[in-house]
Amino acid sequence: MAATLICPERPESPLFSDGIGDRVVSTDATTGDLVQVLRINPALTAVPSFEFALRERVARLANFRHGAYARVRRVDRAAAHATALSVVSDHIEGTRLSDIMRVAEEHHLHLDINAALCLVRQLVPALALLHENARDAAHGLVSLERLIITPQGRLVVAEHVCGAAVEQMQFGRERLWHEFRVAMPPSAGIPRFDQRGDVTGIGVVALSLVLGRPLRGDEFPGGAADLLNGARERSALGVEQPLSAPLRSWLARALQLDVRRAFGSAPEAMMALDEITADGSTYVAAPVALETFLSGYATALLAPPPASAPAPRPLEVMRPFDGPLAPVSAPTAEDPPAASAPLPIRELSELLSDPLPDSLLAPLRDGTGNEEVAPLFDPAAPFSAPQVSLPAPLKPSHRRRLIVAAAALAIVASGGIAGYRVLAGGVPPALATLSVQSNPAGVPVFVDGVERGVTPARITLAAGAHILELRRGVPRVIPVTLTAGADVSQYLEFAETPVPESLLAPPAAAVAVVAPRTEPAPGATLAGWIVTRMPFAMEILEKGQLLGTTDADRLMLASGAHELEFVNAALAYRVTRTVNIAAGKVTNVALEIPRGVVNLNATPWAEVFLDGQAVGETPIGNLSVPIGAHEIVFRHPQFGEKRHAVSVTAGAPVRISVEMKQ
Repeated sequence: MAATLICPERPESPLFSDGIGDRVVSTDATTGDLVQVLRINPALTAVPSFEFALRERVARLANFRHGAYARVRRVDRAAAHATALSVVSDHIEGTRLSDIMRVAEEHHLHLDINAALCLVRQLVPALALLHENARDAAHGLVSLERLIITPQGRLVVAEHVCGAAVEQMQFGRERLWHEFRVAMPPSAGIPRFDQRGDVTGIGVVALSLVLGRPLRGDEFPGGAADLLNGARERSALGVEQPLSAPLRSWLARALQLDVRRAFGSAPEAMMALDEITADGSTYVAAPVALETFLSGYATALLAPPPASAPAPRPLEVMRPFDGPLAPVSAPTAEDPPAASAPLPIRELSELLSDPLPDSLLAPLRDGTGNEEVAPLFDPAAPFSAPQVSLPAPLKPSHRRRLIVAAAALAIVASGGIAGYRVLAGGVPPALATLSVQSNPAGVPVFVDGVERGVTPARITLAAGAHILELRRGVPRVIPVTLTAGADVSQYLEFAETPVPESLLAPPAAAVAVVAPRTEPAPGATLAGWIVTRMPFAMEILEKGQLLGTTDADRLMLASGAHELEFVNAALAYRVTRTVNIAAGKVTNVALEIPRGVVNLNATPWAEVFLDGQAVGETPIGNLSVPIGAHEIVFRHPQFGEKRHAVSVTAGAPVRISVEMKQ
């Protein structure tokens, strides 16, 4: 069962709103984590296939996790809200790039070309990672509104599961731009939310960053070429010049201005971008340029609004005065005050020997001298030093008391500072250990986007959710959740190209490998592995603790009996298996795929194909199909065909009704 949110009936003010819905921050009742809830616009959920496509994409990308993406946890239905359908994701501390660009335009903030390219160099590889890991999937909604910039200047892509659902609305190119700010390439019919569409979104975002402002409603798609021709790049010193030819060509290919030369995917755009920003080029897309811009953005937000002029007061009508006027005497000039005689100035040695008055020593005796007082003068204002008379010489006993009081005050102050440091430090975070092994060894290991050495690696991390990534060929991304004090192991197998036997030995030759047999070291932990093959990702838990997912090639466990739980919350599938792990052996855990129920209907009628196989003509009731993602095609000889992506679960049956004439 999906976790509910704390206080769902409490109205929250949305952080951000657009045509897709409202985003609010809430707390997950199960984990206590802050989550961001996207409450879908009811006008979108009125289309039956919208929810099916959304759940299918969430289930398919459930195991796609990376630090450049806001992790989607689940799809919820909250009856307490008017918008029943919502997408729950991790809350990312940051600001939508659309808001940053709007403030930059209003306050005339300077966004130089290096800061713009720093963001583009984060966006393009992030989408390239999605395109490489999900070959036939795309974000679909790439825009300034769905990019979050953290205070550290890191770009995070949000709502990457919603594109397939919005595609079900069958909106045209201009309507997608005006309602959702989604840029699509030119097409003969209804736009497709594919990888080429993502590249078009990259081009619009990059052009907005170069211009230093968001594109307006009437500037795309017709005005994109004119904007590019008139765009100028700004240096860090504020000098403007025309765009360089390589950068202008890259933007034109990303914006799909010439379909014959346009980029077809994000990996292709990334290769061309690397050539523009390579070492020795005129551009230095360094984070320091972006940090400088974000500092100016924060200053603009904190600046007080300009004071408004006071409203003019209505003029008072003076009534005529009928009485006698009293005589007014002429003003008399007052005598200026007499200047006081200057006081004598004494030597510095006399100043040091004079006693301090009791009014200054009293706060030191009773400990009441720590209150902050207003400054005696403004250092920036001109002033003159008055001449003062100094008191009588200080007695030795008074001087000793003053020294003792000052020392006591210093001790109290230092103790207060030390106590503040202790309290401000907080409780150190709970730690856990992650052991990563691979075959072959020496694979670079990244945790939360930070390189942590090569395999085999033993890494100490803070308890909580992390993203483990091993980069060898196609990157392997594995979500890992660590509890305090846990020791979690991960093992991945990387396929190597087999070496032909002819290279190992000549024909008719015998090859023997002789090696001494070794026993395990005393006290060494004996472990084995489990392998599970499923068409969809499942989490593997033991006693409520997440060990890994079925997408990993192998999962290392200590030898002995284990009661493992395999869970896919999106598909409402949960099964428990008792597995005996043999030391040094691989155990195959076979799981049966349960079946769900699908009810299909069409008006007037249609022939139905499930995953390319004909299943009959509508109406079709209680059709049993394996749980998971499926494609259903309704085909009519006169009205054509309609495609629907559905996610069949082990819970409630799926019902689809199609109007073929529309």
